[in-house]
Amino acid sequence: MVERLNEGELAAYFALRSAGDRLQQAVARQLKSHDLTEVQFSILARLVDSTSGLRMSDLARVLVVTKSGLTYQAGQLERRGLIARESSEVDDRAVVVRATPQGADLIRKVMPGHIALVRELFIDRLDPREVATVRDALSRVGAPGEA
Repeated sequence: MVERLNEGELAAYFALRSAGDRLQQAVARQLKSHDLTEVQFSILARLVDSTSGLRMSDLARVLVVTKSGLTYQAGQLERRGLIARESSEVDDRAVVVRATPQGADLIRKVMPGHIALVRELFIDRLDPREVATVRDALSRVGAPGEA
């Protein structure tokens, strides 16, 4: 028999769900105004910081999306000229993806509003110690492992 959550554990779980849902909905609206999905934004944001590009399989793992879902979203970005995919020079089976200058420009345009939204709905509601605690706790919760 599965042990029940106590009142405090249940409250923590529901607070996490509520805060996450609220932030996710606001972020989705903000990104939609730039014609981006959350996955597309995450792809571009990761790629802009990578000078040599990333393998699609590594990107899927980091973003916690399926390879087929990533392939679809990457295809959408590629059609818009925001990323480029090419065969890896070191592994014939791998595909490397890079942000194009247009993709980098879009991220630079999107990021100020994105940061402002994250600050307003999340960061500025916590003191610096709480930010560190949330970061550390959610890093453990979000670490790869059994589900």
